[in-house]
Amino acid sequence: MHYFNKVKLGQKVFSIIYGKGTVIFTLPKEHRLDGFYVFAAQYSKKNRVYYTIDGFPNWSDKEFAYQSVFYKDDIDFADMDTQDVSKILSQKQILKYRDRSELEIQCPSGLWRNVDEVPESLMKKACNKSQFHLFRKETT
Repeated sequence: MHYFNKVKLGQKVFSIIYGKGTVIFTLPKEHRLDGFYVFAAQYSKKNRVYYTIDGFPNWSDKEFAYQSVFYKDDIDFADMDTQDVSKILSQKQILKYRDRSELEIQCPSGLWRNVDEVPESLMKKACNKSQFHLFRKETT
């Protein structure tokens, strides 16, 4: 059984990238196909993301595809890293850590994720606005 097999309009969801959202579109069950997008969620700041029945987002590529949305009631926030950065990285350090796949970005949800696992537009936006406080070296 797929995680979002019974997804409905208006349900509250939580994206590890965008935070709290609401389901705004669902495809009728008879029209759903595995691997295709079957529902969409709207997040603050007008971010709309389409998802497969397993919760894979439309911005992921096949190499880094993973479930990034969950029913809001299924999330345990106790284990999630939302700490503020203690040292602001320079642009040079950001590029160095990105090349090594050791760079994390604080997503709009407040959670830290490796930049390889988030929409590239988030990193570009943060860099273009010189929001270097949103980056840190990956913690292990």
